[in-house]
Amino acid sequence: MSHNRPFPVASRRLLLLVFAAAIALPACAGQVSSKAGVFDARKEEFRLGERSVDLTFVKPVKPRTPQYLVLYATGDAGWMGAAGAIFERMADERFTLAGYSSKQLVAPDKGSKRRVPIAEAASFIDAIIVHSRKALGVFAAGVTSLQHNVAGAVAIALTRETDFLETPDPANRPAGVVVDEKGRIQTYPAIVRAGPIPFAVIQSKGDSYVRSEEARKLFGPDTPTRRLYEVDARNHGFSGGRDELLRDLDEALAWIEGARKPE
Repeated sequence: MSHNRPFPVASRRLLLLVFAAAIALPACAGQVSSKAGVFDARKEEFRLGERSVDLTFVKPVKPRTPQYLVLYATGDAGWMGAAGAIFERMADERFTLAGYSSKQLVAPDKGSKRRVPIAEAASFIDAIIVHSRKALGVFAAGVTSLQHNVAGAVAIALTRETDFLETPDPANRPAGVVVDEKGRIQTYPAIVRAGPIPFAVIQSKGDSYVRSEEARKLFGPDTPTRRLYEVDARNHGFSGGRDELLRDLDEALAWIEGARKPE
């Protein structure tokens, strides 16, 4: 697959986002063990008001990209199947990682139907980023908001909609926020909200939620700042295509790294 030249990323953007929605069989649940001479790994409970999120930190002995912190968020199902395998692969590739389960962050309490407002979810993520940087010793001078931290993003097994985010009031709905008849925010139109940062989607050809062929129609053509990778796999969890998934992830991350590096 040929791609265009990546869009240059401005300096001081020290965050890569990876969203792994893939589910299959239960996996390591974020339980990555330290590897002597490669990386140290540990878990820590982080409280956000009434919510508690289990963070998994990975600090390489010799970081592949010392300037970057990769914020790794699982899908709504939490640490399942491919989500755990991908996180472990990135640890082996010597990325500095902070991982958490999106299920812990935005899923409603048992018996509740409350959806989390977008601003509240963004505030949670900002707090996680600030805490993770301190815990891992990764700092960005003069950066105060999530928007200015992001160098690029990769979404894996991206579903069509979100289940747990509250729909903005139609009178104040920003561009790119499209809602279906059930009041769920549509994810592919929302990608425009990422602006000019490099944004990649990795999708299975056999995904039961959104097949890669449909994802291409929703995503549009590749551009200097957008890439879609289609993996020859049987389902949402990338069965039969796990190796190709990991290769595409490596390429997507290298593409983002290949943009102008932070000073």
